Amino acid sequence: MQYEITLFRLLGGLCYYSPNSESGQQILSAFATQDDELLTNLSTLAQSIESDTLEADYFNLLQGSGDMPCPPWGSVYLDRENALFGSSTIEYREFTRQLGMECDTGLREPEDHIGLMLMLVSLLLEQDNVEQAKQLISQHLMPFAPIMLESMQQHAETEFYRQLAAFVLAWLNFYCEEHQLQIVARRNYWQEAE
Repeated sequence: MQYEITLFRLLGGLCYYSPNSESGQQILSAFATQDDELLTNLSTLAQSIESDTLEADYFNLLQGSGDMPCPPWGSVYLDRENALFGSSTIEYREFTRQLGMECDTGLREPEDHIGLMLMLVSLLLEQDNVEQAKQLISQHLMPFAPIMLESMQQHAETEFYRQLAAFVLAWLNFYCEEHQLQIVARRNYWQEAE
């Protein structure tokens, strides 16, 4: 289970933090020392791309504003108006409140960012709250993550973010299959709006 905890945390961090930030650099350094060829390849790939190019791709895909090709927030996909802080964010906030947790990044942003959710799965597994981690994945993360990550692969300007999206999606699918999770079917308003 330690591998699962670490992988959720590191992948979540790469989806949330800028690759040029201190946290992003620490994660990429941790990837470089792993026994997993895919993780070491991601680290090497990140180092081979000019930092400004990597940063621009990160901003466009995972942090930006305005018209983003694959917004990283669940509510954009799951709410009728494709709005941040929509009803699915409120549902997710209630879920985390019931766990006795509150997400405070110091920024006014929705807590249903894919990176934050992946890191919370890691924290729940670390605390041996396996059922709550599974609930987070099946009810809040997987109803939007596959669509978001597939779009991220299509719109990434760098091979690093194409591969990161593919790796996160493959890991989530593997985890769900391995643990026989039943994903809650939710309407995807993002695809309908396109």
